[in-house]
Amino acid sequence: MLASILYYEKNISLAVVDCDGTQESFYKLRERDRDLIESSPELGKELHERLSRYGKKSYHIIRSKPERAVSDVMKYFRKMKTAPQLIIFDFPGHALTSAMMDLSITMDYIISPIEADPQSLASSFAYAKTIRDLGVGFEGSRIQDFFLLWNKINRSASTMVIDLFSQNAEEQGLPIFDTRIYNSVRFSRELAQGGVKGVFRCSYLPPAPALRPQTGVDEWVMEVMEKLNLKTENGV
Repeated sequence: MLASILYYEKNISLAVVDCDGTQESFYKLRERDRDLIESSPELGKELHERLSRYGKKSYHIIRSKPERAVSDVMKYFRKMKTAPQLIIFDFPGHALTSAMMDLSITMDYIISPIEADPQSLASSFAYAKTIRDLGVGFEGSRIQDFFLLWNKINRSASTMVIDLFSQNAEEQGLPIFDTRIYNSVRFSRELAQGGVKGVFRCSYLPPAPALRPQTGVDEWVMEVMEKLNLKTENGV
């Protein structure tokens, strides 16, 4: 979602490194997209026409593992005439392994989604505090900043857990994005369900604009660009 909007709409040159060896969400999404397009000439034609409007090919997805992710990116760089402006690493959920910690401190920025579930929050905060204590400012670490993101928020549910943990994060010096991402069944709509005009999750297209209002997605993308100081190719 973030990668597609930044790349196709905001003209941020990027590549994605899928380090999640169990789910491989980015890599498998690209495979599903490709298989569907190859099996449907009509859909393939629509997609080609849409990509032509953006004037670019799809962004590259590097299939990797935490222990070799950096070396895989360096190999990718050596093949490119111009390095992309941004590399997005998709981490696995179990981020407290030694391999993940070693990879984490090589990042410039880390965004950690959190959900209003006590068990999930416990592990997310443990990772965040470890990064804060060992990563930010640690000799040999590249980390410039770390951000938590409230994700999959239920609008009809009580905000008590969110408010309490947000206050706790502030007291512990853990930054949280101002924007929250609100849960929607639209998030799971892929090419097979929505087609080119009604897709949300796709590695070849950004989410359809009509599906994004009231989700917080566009507001969050703008906040990401501001906090990470990302500039479009025309400098805006």
